[in-house]
Amino acid sequence: MRVLSLDEPPLTPHPELGGTSDQPAHARIAHWLEDLVTSGELAPGDKLPPEVEIATSLGVSRMTLRQALGAVEAKGFIDRRRGRFGGSFIATPRFELDHAALPGFTEQMLRIDVEPGARVLRAGTHRPDVVVSKALGLRRSEQVHEILRVRTANGDPIVLEEAYLPADVFPDLLSRDLQGSLYAVMRDYGSPPSTADERIEATPATVEQSEILGIAPASPLLLIVRTSYAENGVAVEYSRDYLRSDRTTIRITSRAEVTGEAGHRR
Repeated sequence: MRVLSLDEPPLTPHPELGGTSDQPAHARIAHWLEDLVTSGELAPGDKLPPEVEIATSLGVSRMTLRQALGAVEAKGFIDRRRGRFGGSFIATPRFELDHAALPGFTEQMLRIDVEPGARVLRAGTHRPDVVVSKALGLRRSEQVHEILRVRTANGDPIVLEEAYLPADVFPDLLSRDLQGSLYAVMRDYGSPPSTADERIEATPATVEQSEILGIAPASPLLLIVRTSYAENGVAVEYSRDYLRSDRTTIRITSRAEVTGEAGHRR
């Protein structure tokens, strides 16, 4: 860990807070810190000087500084910790997952030059429970392949995947290589996901999940519950993805729906 000083690079020179500007002081301080992180001058694990020291050196109040640090923390650039060994630390970058389309985890990581990985924790074929059966529209006698994997980015575990695929659509699936893209395997069968219904919510990590993902029990996770459909409308995947909220962000592109006269008036 590198403990930074305000009198030495990379924290010198300080941001220009005098003169006239459309931006308040806290916004200019926030941009200064963000630029240092994105340029690589500040590295993950670096510890910023104490708040009172930064505020005094920059000539601003602690409230102004806290506004700046709060904005930087909200964007995931720093991690502010309390306690005896606390302080403001440069955070490990988060991986952005684009949910505007349906690329798999492997494809998304490769797009941003990150090495994807997968470790199969459990795989089997059996009759599903009521929730899975209903989501996939299966009859009582039909079975599913259950695949539990931990997905890694540059070797770090960030997602716990729990996937259920109808056995009739993907016969002998478990004999395939499950260490890479599951969507690529589904494409080999001619039934890749074409559309999906997704629900995103927050959930605390269980003890088992925390051990797998390398986080503290009850840490916040992003849970994505997904039912995917092939082009012919058949449900081909029901999954629950548990994402580390400290290492991932989700981006969704939205478009306003304009209908009728009310839409034209807006």
